[in-house]
Amino acid sequence: MAVHLLKGLARVPAQPGAGAAVVAACLALVVLQSRHTRPGADGGPVRAGWTVAELAVAFLAVGPLGVSVGLLCLPAASLLLERRRPLRRLLLPPFVGAAVLAAAVRSASVRDTVDLLLTVALGGVMLYTVTRLALLAAGVHAARLTLAASAVTDERLRIASSLRSELSEGLARIRGLAVRADPSVLDPLIAVARGTLAAARATTAELRSLSLAPEAASARALLASAGVAADIRIGHREPLGPAGTVLATVLRESVTAVVRVGDARRCEVSTGERAGRVVLRVVSDGMPTAALGADLLDDLADRVRAVGGRLTAGLEPDGRFAVEASVAATAAPRAAADPSELRTALGLYYFLLAAFGARVLLFVPATVSGLGLGVACVLAFCAVQVRVSVHGVTRHLRSALLASAVLALVPLPWLGRNWIGAAGILAGSLLVALPLRAGAAAAAVLVVAAGVIGGGAPVSGLSALSALSTTVSVMITCVVVYAVLRLVRLVREFQRAGAGLARAAVVTERLRAARDLHDLLGHGLAAIVLKAELARRLADVAGGGIGDAAGGGSGGDSGGDSGDAAEAAGERCRAELADIVRLAERGQSELGAVAEESPRLSFAAELTSAAAVLEAAAITVELEDVPVPGEAGAVLGVALREAVTNILRHSHARHARIATSVTGDVARLEVENDGVREGVTAPGSGIGGLTVRLAEAGGTLTAGPDDGWYLLRAELPLHCP
Repeated sequence: MAVHLLKGLARVPAQPGAGAAVVAACLALVVLQSRHTRPGADGGPVRAGWTVAELAVAFLAVGPLGVSVGLLCLPAASLLLERRRPLRRLLLPPFVGAAVLAAAVRSASVRDTVDLLLTVALGGVMLYTVTRLALLAAGVHAARLTLAASAVTDERLRIASSLRSELSEGLARIRGLAVRADPSVLDPLIAVARGTLAAARATTAELRSLSLAPEAASARALLASAGVAADIRIGHREPLGPAGTVLATVLRESVTAVVRVGDARRCEVSTGERAGRVVLRVVSDGMPTAALGADLLDDLADRVRAVGGRLTAGLEPDGRFAVEASVAATAAPRAAADPSELRTALGLYYFLLAAFGARVLLFVPATVSGLGLGVACVLAFCAVQVRVSVHGVTRHLRSALLASAVLALVPLPWLGRNWIGAAGILAGSLLVALPLRAGAAAAAVLVVAAGVIGGGAPVSGLSALSALSTTVSVMITCVVVYAVLRLVRLVREFQRAGAGLARAAVVTERLRAARDLHDLLGHGLAAIVLKAELARRLADVAGGGIGDAAGGGSGGDSGGDSGDAAEAAGERCRAELADIVRLAERGQSELGAVAEESPRLSFAAELTSAAAVLEAAAITVELEDVPVPGEAGAVLGVALREAVTNILRHSHARHARIATSVTGDVARLEVENDGVREGVTAPGSGIGGLTVRLAEAGGTLTAGPDDGWYLLRAELPLHCP
């Protein structure tokens, strides 16, 4: 369009009326063409009227005003973009016939007629595809979110299916045994509860194994609680696969060793991929000897070797202690089939090259040497362009681009005016293949050089104005080629990003399910085991007391006291079994909630349950209860479960304190106990998932020894994001 506009302006001095009419027609076509990029109705009489108006203006310019037939590429693109098929089918045949007639009238030979028609077809298809692909690329960008959502849905269904087999069956058996209220079933009930708890923990470990994020969060919290500066850099691609569990163990044990031994002030944790393996490094400055550090990690080496990995530990040249573990990286997923948008973009580029070659060969001398030179140049130039632009070759890139430049410029005086398109194609490739500044500079030099050479070629006889027109034409070809190649790369980037987003979404969903399984079901099953063991002890007391009472007949006060104790123990045993039924039913409900997007807990109910479980374990509980409203209460309920589970599993506490408070817009939960074991510095592996969960809600978690007690403190805004 710019070329036609320049020619119209050039006619103004000699033919003011005709020149102004050409300029007006060109501007009108630009306005009519731009409507395809604006949102609006897909059809209707108004849109049909604009299409007919564009055809009328274009043929008026080409006919009476004498504008080049190439201007018809604009209405050709509009017809291709017309969404109403009946209108397109109605107008396309007369348009093609009129274009052929106009080209035949303007041309002196069949060859010139074919050349003009190729120009119209090429321009129309280019405009259509660039406009259409811009819209399709935006659609691909939006569709990757749908792809991620679909991947999450599929993964959620898979997780739900796996959870509701062994775990659901275990909870049902626990409830079925407990509801009988028969002390004789306590031994099998305990066995089933322990087996179900082990299965829940194994499932949690499997779900967590795809990512090191929970352990990285746990490591950061553990190092912070010990006053060690942490520098954690994650550089591997996830998901990890089953070997991720081993790497998580190495990370946890290595960081624990850093905290327990020596006086480290800084610890660096990094991951990356090297030669098809995921490499984890933990480097600290506080290990006194290599032998001491290696002794702490002896058993880890066997576990890493069991999954085909390697583990080394020792002092670095700078005196720091380093642990390095490597396992095979997860195989890259099979590349998905090219989307239709990518095939369309590539088809356009190949069509451009084919049309360019056909137009060149139309005008080479019809001799063996002329055709041979033309075919050789076309094939060589197109092959290099496909190699550089489509396949993205990086080796010998400069040599390939230099060869393309020679092929684009040197044959120009012999191959005629149509070879000038090679310079535009190459310039567009330079903008894609090189960094933006370097590519723009090289493309500008090439466009100007092509204009000068083409304008001064004896075979063309072009004037200075025509040389400028040639330069503009080359620049337009450059922009169109750049747009097409850029769209090809954008579609590929969106395709990779969509696949990456789907993988990340699946990993996130599995981590969420692991956190919920650990925080919800794990706590309940641990409480069931604890209550079942307590019920068995009570049943022993009740059974012994009853037997003594029956056999003694008249045991006096001693027999009466024994009978009262046995009766009380029996009542407590039945109460514990009733609690087990309640916990099993809640566990079945929570098992279904794990497969949902966001399970909800009642903080008040969790507080009551936590106190009951701790008291069942003979731990005196002090409550300082302030109601916590809304979403904050649901999240702090999860933190309370984790804290109670850690007290039961990792301490020998006799006293515990649970306190909640609300200050301003911040809710706080504190859980502390007096049962800190020697060397314990973290509340367990669940701290990582809990830290992540609180961080996602805008809160913080701290945990560690505090004046002889162990304190876990969680703070959260009342209005969680």
